[in-house]
Amino acid sequence: MVHFMFESLIEFTRTSIESHGLLGVFFFSMIESFIFPVPTAIIITTATAFGAGVNGVVIVATIGSVLGAFIGYYLGRRGGRPVLVWLFSEEHVERVDCWFAKYGIYAVALAGLSPLPFKVFTISAGVTGLNKFHFFIASVISRAMQFYIFATFGNILGGFL
Repeated sequence: MVHFMFESLIEFTRTSIESHGLLGVFFFSMIESFIFPVPTAIIITTATAFGAGVNGVVIVATIGSVLGAFIGYYLGRRGGRPVLVWLFSEEHVERVDCWFAKYGIYAVALAGLSPLPFKVFTISAGVTGLNKFHFFIASVISRAMQFYIFATFGNILGGFL
């Protein structure tokens, strides 16, 4: 079952990249930062494995992801904690609350660099009212670093396809 879902995701990504190119990478990166359940790393790895340039993918994905992060931030500012609880489980929200209490803006950077669900952190950043400039810097640096790692991996992987 998992194998079939993974193959379906790869096929969906390949088709999207072939049809929409970097615009598809931008769109998926943007919506993944506030709602889309598929990690951008999978989109990026697949895109570069199928021939998209590493630098172009990283730049476009980072711009899209940071734009989506600000959409998430404003969802959190406008909707507050009820939006978080509605979108994610109370358990996830409480865990993220602990991260923010302990690490502040570094929680956003860690989520942006890791496989943690970035969208929960972008919306939480808005709920907690984190400084927008610091939020921007943490998002750009961490997302660009993560995307470069996965784009490079996809590029290497493409040599085996």
